[in-house]
Amino acid sequence: MKHSGKSFHLLTLSPRGDPMPRGELADAFLLDLEFMPPFQHRSEVTAGKVTLPVPDEPFAICMPLPVEGFGHVYVYADNQGAGYKPAEVAGRTLNFLLEAADARAAAVGAAEGRFADTGTEPSSDYRERMSSAQTILEDARRRRADDVVCTQLATRSLAASMHAGELLVLEHARARIAASGRRQGFRFGCNAFRYPGMRDPYAAAFRGLFNFATLPFYRSQTEAEEGVRDFSKAEQILEWAAREGLEVKGHPLVWFHRGGVPDWLRGRSYEEVSATHRDYISDAVGRFRDPIKVWDVINEAHDWANDLSYGADQLTEMTRLAAQATREADPEAVRIVNCTETWGQYVASGRGYAGEIGHPARTALRYLRDIMEAGVDFEVIGLQMYSPQRDLFEIDRQLDRYGRLGKPMHITELGVPSATHFPQDHDNREALEKIMGRRWHGHPWSESEQADWVEGYYTLCYSKSTIEAITWWDLCDPAFIPHSGLLDGALREKEAYRRLATLLRSWR
Repeated sequence: MKHSGKSFHLLTLSPRGDPMPRGELADAFLLDLEFMPPFQHRSEVTAGKVTLPVPDEPFAICMPLPVEGFGHVYVYADNQGAGYKPAEVAGRTLNFLLEAADARAAAVGAAEGRFADTGTEPSSDYRERMSSAQTILEDARRRRADDVVCTQLATRSLAASMHAGELLVLEHARARIAASGRRQGFRFGCNAFRYPGMRDPYAAAFRGLFNFATLPFYRSQTEAEEGVRDFSKAEQILEWAAREGLEVKGHPLVWFHRGGVPDWLRGRSYEEVSATHRDYISDAVGRFRDPIKVWDVINEAHDWANDLSYGADQLTEMTRLAAQATREADPEAVRIVNCTETWGQYVASGRGYAGEIGHPARTALRYLRDIMEAGVDFEVIGLQMYSPQRDLFEIDRQLDRYGRLGKPMHITELGVPSATHFPQDHDNREALEKIMGRRWHGHPWSESEQADWVEGYYTLCYSKSTIEAITWWDLCDPAFIPHSGLLDGALREKEAYRRLATLLRSWR
């Protein structure tokens, strides 16, 4: 898919008839029909209107909006699943809220039909909300000539169908769990990086929830000086994990991020980097082949973290090398190819974690398809999930898209906050506020909102046979995502910890 050379416009008014804030509209972007950005592009914003390029194939649209009656989320429009045909929208202006309400009602209705085939009977609450959404949507369509009234009605319909969609996927997930029973061997995990310093009561809280611990193998830490490797931190955690009977995972063997690239490695040729990574993997996996059977063999190698500026073919081959070297060092190893930013916005913006990418980027979904088509042999797809600015219906759809790749999946990193205000001195404060959203379900993030989200997300994941593990990141504050610990800084349980403990007991 590429730019056709034409453009179209989106009318974006608030329910009061005012133009939406420019900051919201600037984040509008195009999607293919798998809801992934197809190429780098940007929106042009004027008062209440967004101008976007027209691709040369059917497409969808997305932008984050405050939906009154639901919350601040990314909203999608896709012409009821058919996509917008370039010739039909070029030069036109679409009322985005009407298009989004139309698309959401169609998507939820289609999901209801699929779930009915499995014997799931939706609740009366769901049916009432969807009936209301459809009735209001029909009224909005009739009033499309009046932009303000149409937008008001469309927003009400969208809020109702968004609530209905979340109810539907959670009801179906609970029905699947009830029908399938306990899932033997499911891994409920967390990184255990704090253990050497904190020990108990951290250790007691950890084993109160988890049976799977992630150990650190960041090369910038384990080999700060070339040839001098120090795995002592992993060894300390491993000793404790063995006493507790915890399964463990090593993370990550290859990562082209400042956290994974030691200074001495920068400036080396691709061949030299390949050779030294093969040696590092052989050493680490060989040394720990008995206690560690699960590895994130490569992390974020789809342009998001690409400090060495490798091209797509080079990243594919580096993924092959990581998988092969791990297999040679331990024929029984479970090899995970780990991905982040799984919604792919960085492809549209052209910016990775460190700034401009400098070449056309691949989404995580495209990268995974490419390495599989290239014959890269690995066992598990790893997905990081740090973007709760999507509602649970959209999250459910996205998990299914990755599930259709045909491999087992691990949710390898996951975190949402229990408070809204991030530290003023945090390195990524502005980005984190945008990514995490200022509100969820219309409320500021709090311990209660965090607990609600955790309960819903874990329920969706546990219900899917394609997902075999979920790893939270981090157990306690201060955490990678500020306030996202399940314990506070004094190691007191938050509501999310208690709610998750209750949920896991019902499944075990």
